[in-house]
Amino acid sequence: MDKRPNIILLMADQMRGDCLGIAGHSDVKTPFLDALAAEGVRYENAYSACPTCV
Repeated sequence: MDKRPNIILLMADQMRGDCLGIAGHSDVKTPFLDALAAEGVRYENAYSACPTCV
């Protein structure tokens, strides 16, 4: 059996990094993304030097 991890990379367009329930946003409800983030790895200090949108 393969021992490699399953990796899912989610990338959203037009969404600020703090617009997740798990990030503490009081108005935004994201239960499914919150569950994925709680069970996996969440990188809170990511940085993009050259955004490709907006």
